[in-house]
Amino acid sequence: MPTFKSLSYGDRWRVNRLLARGGAPADPRMAAAAIELAESCQDRMANQSALVRWLPVVAGVLLGAATIYFAIEGDTLVAVLNGIAAATNFAQLVLNPMFRPRNVARSLEASRQVSAQARGVA
Repeated sequence: MPTFKSLSYGDRWRVNRLLARGGAPADPRMAAAAIELAESCQDRMANQSALVRWLPVVAGVLLGAATIYFAIEGDTLVAVLNGIAAATNFAQLVLNPMFRPRNVARSLEASRQVSAQARGVA
C-alpha cells in the first residue's frame, strides 16, 4: 500500500472515512489510495472469520456489562476504565471499514471509476 502510506495523516483519515461510508474521493491520487485500502480490506475480510471481525462488538458488550457491575459495586476507577475500553471497542464499529463490506465494495468501484476517468482525461 505505498500510495496510501504516502498520504498525509489527514488524507489517510479522509480515505478511511470515505471507504467506511462507501464513497470515493474526487482526487485521482486519493482514489488510487482508496483502491489500495479497499482491496486490502477485502483481502483481510476474506481471510478472517466472522468471529474475529465481530470480536470488538462482543468485547464492547462484555466490557459495558462489567462497567455497570463495577459502577453498582462502587469501584469507580475500574468502572471508568472498563467504560473507556467499551467505548474504544464500539468506536471500532464506526471507524473501521471492515465492518461495512458493502460500503467497501461500493467505494472500490467508485474509486476505480474516478481513477479511470483521470487516466482517460490525462
